[in-house]
Amino acid sequence: MEVCRCGVERSRLEALGYNFDLSPIATASPAATARATSGAAHGLPGLLVGYRDANVSRAWRIVFTLLFLILVGGVGYGLVTYTHLPLAPTRENVEIVATLEGHTKTAGNSGNAITSFLSLPGTVAVLEPAMTATDLLKPMSDANLETGFCSASLARQIRYQFPGFYESWPDDKLERVALEKYPEFQDRLCVLPVSLGVSPDDVVTYRLRQRTIVEWTILWSRTALITGLFAMALLNVYYRLLVPRLSA
Repeated sequence: MEVCRCGVERSRLEALGYNFDLSPIATASPAATARATSGAAHGLPGLLVGYRDANVSRAWRIVFTLLFLILVGGVGYGLVTYTHLPLAPTRENVEIVATLEGHTKTAGNSGNAITSFLSLPGTVAVLEPAMTATDLLKPMSDANLETGFCSASLARQIRYQFPGFYESWPDDKLERVALEKYPEFQDRLCVLPVSLGVSPDDVVTYRLRQRTIVEWTILWSRTALITGLFAMALLNVYYRLLVPRLSA
């Protein structure tokens, strides 16, 4: 005699018209459940983040986690070190502090204007008129520039160029005689070595401008993207290549 779980006999329920399906209820095996769980992670999200390493020992997980952090951290640090450098000294990236010609005009007749020019803030370089906005300024060392002499006084320039010859001449007489013979000296401000190959209006001291918020945003976004792609590549190598071998 078969009795229902509620205590009523099966024959009585069948007489009332109830039917019973006595086929066994199929239960999924643990392996099938695992296959179903892993099969549910198809598509791009499953390929990228749906991996499992349950069969890998804890020691190996710690080793590969530390290695992952070191490699990703090293790539991020390297990108910041080599790409977050100061802007290149191009015409569009610099702020001109002064030109040697302009500074000489305002420095007066006292001494060599190059000395006070080199004490100005910034870096000395050559900015030629033909340079475009993306051309790099040509560097110039202070020692090379110090071999010249700049002054608003033509008499001082001549005495520097010909030391010991015109020390007894008054400035006005020396300038008058020099201009009568060399009229092109009228606007000359500096006596610079020919080897420098520059004029005083091409020599400048400059400061680099700071990056804008937009430029910093683009730079950090690029760094984060490259680092993230590298991290994703490492995860794929670990889960696709190493986990199957370690699990076996």
